[in-house]
Amino acid sequence: MSNELMEKIKSIPDKPGVYLMKDSRENIIYIGKSKCLNKRVRSYFQRNIDFNKIKQLVFNIYDIETIITDTHLEAQILECSLIKKHKPIYNSQFKNDKKYVYLTIKNDSQNLLTITLNKENEYSYGPYRSRNTLMELVRLLRNIYPIIKGEELYKFSYHPLPINCHGNDFNENRKSLIDILSQEKSLETFLSLIKTKMEDASCQLQFERASYYRDLLSALNYLYHSNKVDITKGRKVLAGERLDDGYKLFYIIDGNLVSKKKFSKINRELIKDFLTNMEKFKSHDTTNKDEKSNLDFKTIISRELKTNLSMQIQYIDDILNLDIIIDFLNRL
Repeated sequence: MSNELMEKIKSIPDKPGVYLMKDSRENIIYIGKSKCLNKRVRSYFQRNIDFNKIKQLVFNIYDIETIITDTHLEAQILECSLIKKHKPIYNSQFKNDKKYVYLTIKNDSQNLLTITLNKENEYSYGPYRSRNTLMELVRLLRNIYPIIKGEELYKFSYHPLPINCHGNDFNENRKSLIDILSQEKSLETFLSLIKTKMEDASCQLQFERASYYRDLLSALNYLYHSNKVDITKGRKVLAGERLDDGYKLFYIIDGNLVSKKKFSKINRELIKDFLTNMEKFKSHDTTNKDEKSNLDFKTIISRELKTNLSMQIQYIDDILNLDIIIDFLNRL
């Protein structure tokens, strides 16, 4: 490492932000983010690193550029955006969103449940990141075909070998899958049933069948948790975080960050003006956004809202109650 680079690293502040690592030709080879840039960048140059990929990265670092942000949320969003733009060779996340897939129910007895790159009909669910998990789910569901919805539970028979169904069985199975994939409560019910079946098979020493249910449960859980990742779905949220020199407010609609603003101080008039300006986003339209690319940003926002204990969130009704908002801000 050159003396110039060493001095640059020493000067990086202890602030949240993004770092861009470049090679000798000024190509961006890696982009990362951190709550504390100085500590994170220094960690790459420790002598005890034993991970080959990191060693290769460090060997090729010629220069490092940093971008300071007010908050960790902004650092994550900026990192994601820059990775999608530059597609650095050493980054693996975020840059291949075109490969995200949908789980699609068709009216075809040979291919009832398929994986598609695009939304093909009203029963295309997703997008999802893991094609392999969905392929496994499609394969496993052929062994409990058909699934018939009863008054309270779903009924099916396990078949060691996959079977094809036709006629009424096919129609009932299709209706059940639409219900399970469309409704959170239905998926929860089905998950509970599969877990019970797994435990029963294990108690009866039917280990092959128990293993099958375990794999099916794992694939279904992937769907369930992927669907629940967006805690702001269909809602408007005001999120706020206290800074060393003020406050940062974020206005989020349906998982999309539509506006943000930094305040040196908080008072009733400032917040009233901010919220009044937000009224123009009432009908925020995301139809022109790339749904696959947008999935990563929505995931980042929801995860930060759930895990960042220093950030407060307030769900906003159509009729704004300024007193409630001011009380919320006073808790920052």
